[in-house]
Order: sequence, then structure tokens, then C-alpha cells
Amino acid sequence: LIRLQEVDMMDSIESKSLQLIKTVLDHYSLPDYGRFLVERAVHATADFSIASLFVIQPGFIETSLKKIESGSEVYCDSEMVSSGISPCLLQQCGIKLTVFVHERECYARAQAQNRTRSEAAIDICCEKGIHNFIFGNAPTGLLRLIHHIHQGYQVNFVIGMPVGFISAALSKNQLIQTGVPSMILSGPRGGSTIAASVFNALLKKKLEDEKLETIT
Repeated sequence: LIRLQEVDMMDSIESKSLQLIKTVLDHYSLPDYGRFLVERAVHATADFSIASLFVIQPGFIETSLKKIESGSEVYCDSEMVSSGISPCLLQQCGIKLTVFVHERECYARAQAQNRTRSEAAIDICCEKGIHNFIFGNAPTGLLRLIHHIHQGYQVNFVIGMPVGFISAALSKNQLIQTGVPSMILSGPRGGSTIAASVFNALLKKKLEDEKLETIT
């Protein structure tokens, strides 16, 4: 009983927080497309200043919702990103998260090829045929993925939120130019929390849409 009361209280707090965020964002003149993603990112960071920095390519939401079907594999560029994504939502949607940067093969490749582990991890991803990507930390990894895209590798969608002053903004700008369905946070800002919150919002949307389909 106490546990249920705690869950109800948390749901109430989240609901009130999101309502406050929606009210404030009404003054930001944001486009309607993808606004629910921005709301979740603001909720996760308590930072309204990021709201106007998001760029969401047309078709990103539709494509990502279609591609995160049960059995899908999604690459995360760090454990911090994967740990921020709800295990409950992942289980309900049947999604598997993959992180390669700490694996022995990744270390060996990076050293042998004089690359960062993030770059080596992307090479492994492409060899394994992973087509869904979330970046919250590593601009070098995102730049390596862009290289593979230019070489013809097919990518379903990318959540591109690497953070940093070296190559982060560049990697996100180049990602948008590829035409791959993407969502980025412009400039050097980003991070695991923001990237994870966007994917959590997509998973919630996926479950809500499926529930509506069963009702109708």
C-alpha cells in the first residue's frame, strides 16, 4: 500500500511539473512538431533555456516510432545514456540497448587503429548491422557514424546530443546535413540526461499510440 502511494505521488508530481512546463513553453513560440520531446527534455533538466535549441527533422518522430518496434536494437554511446532510459519502458516496448565502448574489442581496435573508443564502437555497430543511434557524450563517435553514412551505411534515426567544446556543434550540424531522420540540440550543449529523456519520451509515445490503436 505504501509503495502504491509513493507511485501515485510521483505520478502526481510529474504531471504537475509537465503542466507547468507546458504553460511556460507556450511563451516560447515553439513549433508543434516534436514539442512533447522538448517538454520531456526540459522536465529532465529543469532548464528552459534549451527549448529553443532543438532541431527536429521532419519525419524524425514517425520514423523513430516505426523503427523502435519489438526486437529492435539501439546503440547508446555511453553507459550514462543507457542508464537514463527507463527499464520498464524498454521492457514494454521490447527494445534492447547496446553499449560497446567498454568492451575489450573496442579497446583493442581503438589502440590498433589510433582512434577513440567511441569511433571504434561505431565501426563495430556498423559491422553488426545496428541502425538506431543515441549520442549524449561522444562527438567523435557521431562524426564516425556520419562517415559511414556518407559511405552508404543505412541509419534509421539518430538522437544527436553530444556535449563539449571540441567538435560537438560540428558533429550535430553535419548530422542534420546528411538528411537522416534526426533530433539534435544545437551548439556545444547536450548530454546523457537530455538524450535519454528524448528516447524515453519516444517510448512513452509508442506505448500511448499502441494503446489508442487497441481501443479504436
